[in-house]
Amino acid sequence: MIPAPEFDFDYLIVGGGLQGCLLAHALASHRPESAVLLLERAAQLCGNHTWSFHETDVAEQARGWFDPLVAHRWPGYRVSFPGLSRRVRIPYATITSDRLREATLSLAGAAAGPARARRLVVRTGESCEILSPTVVRLGGSAEVSCRAVIDCRGRAASAGLPSGAGYQTFIGHEYETARRWPASEPTVMDVRLDQAGGFEFLYELPMGPDRVLLEYTRFHEEPAYDKARAAELISSRLAEAGAGSAKLIRTEHGCLPMPYVAATRHEGPSLAGGYAGGWYHAATGYSMPLAVRFAELVARARPDRVAAEVAAAAAEDGLRRGFARFLNRLLFCLVRPEDRWKIFRRFYLVLSEDRIARFYAHRFTLTDAARIVIGRPPTGLAPVRFARSFVSLPGPVPT
Repeated sequence: MIPAPEFDFDYLIVGGGLQGCLLAHALASHRPESAVLLLERAAQLCGNHTWSFHETDVAEQARGWFDPLVAHRWPGYRVSFPGLSRRVRIPYATITSDRLREATLSLAGAAAGPARARRLVVRTGESCEILSPTVVRLGGSAEVSCRAVIDCRGRAASAGLPSGAGYQTFIGHEYETARRWPASEPTVMDVRLDQAGGFEFLYELPMGPDRVLLEYTRFHEEPAYDKARAAELISSRLAEAGAGSAKLIRTEHGCLPMPYVAATRHEGPSLAGGYAGGWYHAATGYSMPLAVRFAELVARARPDRVAAEVAAAAAEDGLRRGFARFLNRLLFCLVRPEDRWKIFRRFYLVLSEDRIARFYAHRFTLTDAARIVIGRPPTGLAPVRFARSFVSLPGPVPT
C-alpha cells in the first residue's frame, strides 16, 4: 500500500526498467536507512529483455549489490567475420528481466507493515506525473513528496526518436532444443558475407545446455525491423547447430538509437538516468556500464547533492561521449552500408583485450581512441567524403 500523500520518501524512482531497478538495489546497499518508492506504469517490472555486458563494465565498488542480479556468466566470447574469427577472453554475463524482477520484488518484500520499515516500496500499473524535483502526482490525484525524484523511464519518456542518429534494431528468439547446443560460450557477432542491406549479424547466447537465445541485429538509418531476414538467419543457425527440434520459449525485440549529433539537454523537472539522461554507450548500444555508474553516483551522493554530482560526472565524461557519437557518424554517414562490417572487423583485429574492455566499459583513454581510428581505413571510407561531411551535416558536429 502507498502511504498517505504527506509521507516523505527519501527517493522516488519513476520507471521500473533496468535503470530504475539497478538504482533501487544500489540505494538499498549504500543507503539502507532510506525509504524508496519505485513506480512503474506497466503491470510488471523490467519488461521482457536480456541485458548483456562485459564483466569489466562493472566497477568493483558496485559488485556487492550487482553480482546477485546476474543470471548467466561465461569466461569469454567469440566474434566471427569473413576472414577473422577471434575468441575474446573477457568474461561476459547477462541479466534477464525475470532475474531482475524477482530480485527487486524480493528486496521490496511482501510482508505487511509501514513502508518506513522496508527499504523499498514498489507500485506498478499506475501512471504518474513528475511535478518537480521532489514531488510526483500519482494517477492524476494523490501527490507524493520525497527528497529526490529520479526519472528512469528511458527513451520512451522523451519526445519521439532522436534526430541525427542511426539505429540498432534487434529481434531475439529464445529456444529450448531437443539436443545439446554445440557452443558453450556466446558469439557476440556472427557476421555473414552478404551485407547488401547494411551491417547485420547474428548474436548467440547459450543460456544452458539445451537453451539458446538467437538474436538478429541490424544497424540501419531507419528504426525498422526486418522480420523476414531475422527468421532466415535464425532458422539457418538452428539448422547448422544440429540441435534437433527447437521450441520457441519467448521473443524480444528493441530499437536503440545510435546518435551522431549531440542530443539536446534533458529539460524535465527532475534528474534523468538511462537513455533519457544520456547514460548509455552511444557507439555500442550497451546500457549496463553507464546505468550501473549512474546508480552508484546517485546512491553514494547526499540527496541534496545528487543533481550536482551527476552533472559533474557527465561533464567529465564528455570527451568519451563525443567520441562515441563520432564513431556513429563514421558508421552511418561516411561508409557505404555494405562496407560497415569492415569497421567492426578492424576493431576486433587491431585492439588488445584491455582496449576492448575499456571501450565497452566507457572508460577508454585518448590513446585507445586513437588506436581505433588511426591506421589504414576500411574499404569504403573516402578521405574526401570524410572531410566534406564536417560541413554537410545539419546540427552541431560531434567532437
